[in-house]
Amino acid sequence: MVTAMTMPWDTADDLTTALFHVRMRGAFYCWTEASGGAAVEMPRIDHTLSFHIVDAGTAWLEVDGAAPLQLDPGTLALVPRGLGHRISCRPGGPLLGRADPLPQTMIGDSFSVLRIGSHDADPEVRLLCGVVAFDSPAVEGMLEILPPVVDVDADEYPVARALLPLLREEMAVPRPGGSAMATRLADLLVLETVRAWIAREEATASGWLAAARDPQLGRVIAAVQRSPGHPWSLETLASVARMSRTSFAVRFTEVVGVAPMAFVGQWRMRVGRGLLLRGDSVAAVASELGYGSEAAFRRAYQRITGETPGSVRRSAR
Repeated sequence: MVTAMTMPWDTADDLTTALFHVRMRGAFYCWTEASGGAAVEMPRIDHTLSFHIVDAGTAWLEVDGAAPLQLDPGTLALVPRGLGHRISCRPGGPLLGRADPLPQTMIGDSFSVLRIGSHDADPEVRLLCGVVAFDSPAVEGMLEILPPVVDVDADEYPVARALLPLLREEMAVPRPGGSAMATRLADLLVLETVRAWIAREEATASGWLAAARDPQLGRVIAAVQRSPGHPWSLETLASVARMSRTSFAVRFTEVVGVAPMAFVGQWRMRVGRGLLLRGDSVAAVASELGYGSEAAFRRAYQRITGETPGSVRRSAR
């Protein structure tokens, strides 16, 4: 008798499973060499994650409302939720403007080299900057609960420690296929930083990330993530948790920060956004997520997200 092979992710918890299969939907990377103390502005881009990985020298990351963060060699910093911020050789340096319109050398469709300051002087800092979006409702939800800046030390994580010199070599010695190699290495560095943050912050996680680790609430989070279009109600969610309706509602709200049915609606919209960006029709997404009509889904989507399904599909194009 032939038995099905059990894969490692078949027995993993649901958060691990979601992150195992994560894919980046879009990414743009920029290898930056800067001198002269100048600063550049990274624009706000909703539903994305910006990051900076310092290879040499010291950079400073400034987000409004937070103290400047010093980034030393080997530091990997994430700025979630598309928050605008500034990156510089020293705090308060002269602002050159937005990074994206500055003259830079394209070495592929999604990779560029930006040199700031004097071309005759050695750069004060070398770093990889970029913007990525993920094709995963789980990661989108995770980004919403991250602090404004997440930083990790690559020396503490063997994968990141190994990848950074490989990326540096690709940038220093151009070879055939260099753009593809640099992009893949950058992809892996970003994913490793997200994994590092999860490993470091698991004990203090909040929101649905904390609920996913809870023996009772975790069953609910997993059930909603697996079947967002199911006709969920407070009663059915409480039964999945094996709790009374009142006790479940109180505990879920305390841990996650929103009421159970509000979480269901938010998760459906995260899934719906991914389907719309993939090119699915509004009618197909409405059906997939259990809405009785396209109009009902449109109303729910706009009420919860502030966007219209049509605007999301147009942004994908």
